[in-house]
Amino acid sequence: MSAPDNDRAKARAQILAWFRGLLVFVGVFPWILPFARARLPLGDVGIGLDLVFFTMCHRRAPRTLVFDGVLMPLCSRCAGIFLGVALGALIARPILPLRTWRWAFVLSGVLMVADVVTQDLGIHPVWHATRIATGVFVGYLMSIGFFSALARDKVDAPTPGDASPGDNAPTAT
Repeated sequence: MSAPDNDRAKARAQILAWFRGLLVFVGVFPWILPFARARLPLGDVGIGLDLVFFTMCHRRAPRTLVFDGVLMPLCSRCAGIFLGVALGALIARPILPLRTWRWAFVLSGVLMVADVVTQDLGIHPVWHATRIATGVFVGYLMSIGFFSALARDKVDAPTPGDASPGDNAPTAT
């Protein structure tokens, strides 16, 4: 590997590490915010931080967890999605082939929809554990899909000097 390629690989790894850290922070933030609002004098800043999530979720009180006397900024299913994204970014494994990821993601969506439908039809009450679990499954797969795509891109991307310009040109027979 030449020096520019090595520098490029180091820069890519550093950007990826920062991005993973950002996803972990964003994923755990709605879980930390209620505790911060309950214990710190955040005032209007705390309300503003809570409102960041306003457009993302219905935030119905019966479907939202309460920590330290403060509602989470997201319902338990959406909070599970955020947590799943954080866990997926933290672990970033397994790196799945696209076909496998698609089936796993469809399965996670089917399980989530099944929980939503059975809950809304009154077959079972609001179970935060299943709401969180289905959300984590979907969020984790979102992260894994992203990192799997990056891994595929890294493998598939040509590097400078790999081929001469005429290597992909059609040849006469």
